[in-house]
Amino acid sequence: MPPPPRADAPAAPAAHHSQLIVGAGLAGLSAALHAPEAQLLEAAGHVGGKARSEVLGGFTFDVTGHWLHLRDPEMRALVLRCCGEEHFERVERKSRVWSHGVYTQYPFQSNTHGLPPEVVRDCVMGAIRAHERLTGLLAGRAALPPEEEPARFDEWVRLYFGDGIAERFMLPYNAKLWGVGAHELSGRWCQRFVPRPRLDEIVAGAVGCHQGGVGYNATFLYPKRGGIQSVAERLADAAGRARLRLGAPVVALSPRQRALTLAGGERLTYDRLVSTTHLTRLIDLCGDEAPAPVRAARALLRATDVTYLNVGVRGALGQPDHWVYVPEERWPMYRVGSFSNAMPSMAPPGCSSLYVELSDRARPLSAVLPEVVEGLVAMGMLASAEQVLFAEPRHIPEAYVIYDEHHAAARAALHAWLDEVGVRSVGRYGDWNYSSMEDALLDGRAAAAWLRAAP
Repeated sequence: MPPPPRADAPAAPAAHHSQLIVGAGLAGLSAALHAPEAQLLEAAGHVGGKARSEVLGGFTFDVTGHWLHLRDPEMRALVLRCCGEEHFERVERKSRVWSHGVYTQYPFQSNTHGLPPEVVRDCVMGAIRAHERLTGLLAGRAALPPEEEPARFDEWVRLYFGDGIAERFMLPYNAKLWGVGAHELSGRWCQRFVPRPRLDEIVAGAVGCHQGGVGYNATFLYPKRGGIQSVAERLADAAGRARLRLGAPVVALSPRQRALTLAGGERLTYDRLVSTTHLTRLIDLCGDEAPAPVRAARALLRATDVTYLNVGVRGALGQPDHWVYVPEERWPMYRVGSFSNAMPSMAPPGCSSLYVELSDRARPLSAVLPEVVEGLVAMGMLASAEQVLFAEPRHIPEAYVIYDEHHAAARAALHAWLDEVGVRSVGRYGDWNYSSMEDALLDGRAAAAWLRAAP
């Protein structure tokens, strides 16, 4: 065993890498797959980032819902090549909304049939009035240009859906999801994620002509075994484990010197750096090297934490859904999902599983859990509370980026400065956005092209 270094011994020279990638979530793994010369660092002892799974008592749980939608042909081919087509099952989405004691199809705005008559009336009449107002604003144009759309999410919803749909679903649900009122949110995030049916489709859905298969997530792929982390593991295998360092957290970054420091004091230098860590944390790692205006912009960025429950259930669930939206304020959860409904292998034989995302972020879990179980019984998910084998809480810090009035300008300022100093920040948290797993994979591919383009 070699002797320890003397206290006054000179520091070891920094190892140099022309291309460094920080973070082995899906964006980082994709970047590594597309940039075969890059070194990949990961703070945790596993790959996948938030796209990971854990086993509890024979149940496999992902970090809440991770359903894989692959629309880009090249990315779909890459994932299937790395994982094998036989690794996945193609699943038709089963998703509904539970409110006023009844289930309606997703999306709510085009499937109000079955709700109490006064609710349906408010939604349809509100949509008709909204259509009339929007027609006047369009003045013959096909669509409003972005600069003429309302900046606030609540006003955007009322413009396109009307007051009924806004108040019965859109505003309360999104307030529960984001942890802030819809008036604090920008409308800029939602163009892709909020289906916008035509007026005739809203009316058809109100009289029972259900609008199934609407939205970007009408079908998805899911691993037959092992949960979503099995995808990350196979991507890591394809990228090459030899250039992946786990347990290597970055504790400081010097953009001026193009160097970073790991937790043990090791120093690495680079020509170009791709980071997938949280954009806010990346700026913090730069310390005083980040100019004052950049640090000020970073302070304006906000995100909402999420607490959720992994629930093991004895017996079958009473509903078939993969996930259910719960907009009403009386219930402490905003979404309930089931991995085992999508893939029975996620639970032991004779059992089922749920994940429950909580909107109640203030009270202790001991106070919230009885209401959650009451809600699950009221929803028909459980026949009785005795079916619950366990309910394990989990916490995700900064789970949802908040698209408020400061988001766009502050985020742009940070990215502009990072580009100047040779750093590309990508992925859901690196880019500071609301996006899917496929978006993370596409971000990694684009970041790799930036790495390879270096002179």
